[in-house]
Amino acid sequence: MKTIKAKKSLGQNFLNSKLALTEIVKAADIKEQDIILEIGPGTGNLTEKLLETKATIITIEKDERMKNLLLEKFQAFSNFKITIGDIREYYTLFLKENKGSFKIVANIPYYLSSFLLRMIFDNFPKPKKVILMIQKELAERITLKNSKNNKLAMFVNIFFDTKYILTVKKESFTPKPKVDSAIICLEQKPNKYNAEFITKYEKIINASFQQPRKMAISNLKHYYSPAINYEEYFNQLQINLKARSEDIDFDTWIKLINLI
Repeated sequence: MKTIKAKKSLGQNFLNSKLALTEIVKAADIKEQDIILEIGPGTGNLTEKLLETKATIITIEKDERMKNLLLEKFQAFSNFKITIGDIREYYTLFLKENKGSFKIVANIPYYLSSFLLRMIFDNFPKPKKVILMIQKELAERITLKNSKNNKLAMFVNIFFDTKYILTVKKESFTPKPKVDSAIICLEQKPNKYNAEFITKYEKIINASFQQPRKMAISNLKHYYSPAINYEEYFNQLQINLKARSEDIDFDTWIKLINLI
């Protein structure tokens, strides 16, 4: 089987850490009846581990060079499917074709991470679980590990419980990236919010984090509505009137948005 070199233009870094591969599959908690969407299988190191679970593994890979390699490597597996394409164009089609619950496993280029999370946020149904290998700094922001609250974490946390699984050193990839990565797990929460609340939530969070260094009240008055008595609601919830949006935790934001 020929060796395929990573393409810099696609942001490819092939994972070769057995520990990391094992932790990804373990975090996904895969059952035989599960449907797994693997984004960016690359040379198939993770795919091989996923297929051993006997779940249905649907892969989407942008690099056409990988198709024959993966088909040859996994020809004996009836639970393996591959589509060559861009996840940004394929995801809505996948949701239409797969009506049941599913999980996402992805070791994706850094430049796609925020887009992928937003894509998951904007579409229904939501995956039951999402296991991501992403840049360590972004992983810490999403899971709030050593980090203050932020807009991305707020958008993720409305639908998912987040967990930081493992730091993966840059030496675990070929070629070696410039920074370390991390594995995170997003597990779907019970859906407690209707469409009207989600729309309001999105508008208020976008407004409040518009200028992160400013006070939350200032952002809300300027970017959401100047007519609301935010001071009254902040006092009611015992939020410091000078608090920045990053200083307010998720549960308090939910209470505040309900009042607004």
